[in-house]
Amino acid sequence: MTDPDDDLHGRQLLLLLLFFGTVGGGLYFLGWLTRPSFFYNNPLVCAAIAGGACYPARFLVEQFAWWSRLEQPSKRTQRRRERARERDLAEAREAAQARLVEGESESPADGGRHRRAGRGRPDWLGRFSWLGRLGGGVRPIVGGVLVLGCFAIAPLGIADARHEQQVARSAPVRSAVVLSVHVDKWSKNHDVTITVTHPGDGSTVEIDGADQLEPLPAVGDRLDVQIDPDDPSNVLAADADWTVHWYVYALFVLGALAGAAVVALFFF
Repeated sequence: MTDPDDDLHGRQLLLLLLFFGTVGGGLYFLGWLTRPSFFYNNPLVCAAIAGGACYPARFLVEQFAWWSRLEQPSKRTQRRRERARERDLAEAREAAQARLVEGESESPADGGRHRRAGRGRPDWLGRFSWLGRLGGGVRPIVGGVLVLGCFAIAPLGIADARHEQQVARSAPVRSAVVLSVHVDKWSKNHDVTITVTHPGDGSTVEIDGADQLEPLPAVGDRLDVQIDPDDPSNVLAADADWTVHWYVYALFVLGALAGAAVVALFFF
């Protein structure tokens, strides 16, 4: 690793965050171009994959000398530190000279006591020293909670996908009147939004799976839908394909593992 403490320096961390944003944003942008797609509907998976890619990316860049050079301060930072050091030395000399002059001008009745010039460290700063000690104990606890959260991505995502599949298999098919059909001509796949009259309460709801309907219904047509018994506002198109394919499970598992790896990299 770069150093025994395995800490990233400012510019290294900035590049790693830039890589994370590029990969995650690129995957989501790809999903947006190909929507409806898995990545477009699950942005957290894009973030998890991008986070998992940070670990091998960091391992690769650590093989190059330029990555280690990023640990060193830039010339601008060096000049700024040098000016600050010279300013502190000048202030220290002035404070020492002031104490010397004040000591020579004191009367014997003062007992040799004189006011200390210069800027001292306030005593109240010592009261917050426990924060540093507390950080070492809290860090693994926070990391453990985040790792558990990453592992929860897989079962929660799979359960959500299987829930809609179960609704499509078991819920009764009902008929609803189509109120509007909107095709987004600016999107690559011409995304479709269909609203219908809810068979239960007559409200206007948007159905899921409208992009898979061929041919598209017209306004006023009757459309077969299925209502989620746990969430009546979730209305599915009965003619859409709600099969959960094997690669969906694999992506959820890989996303959870990648997220856990990233958390372990920074917290343990």
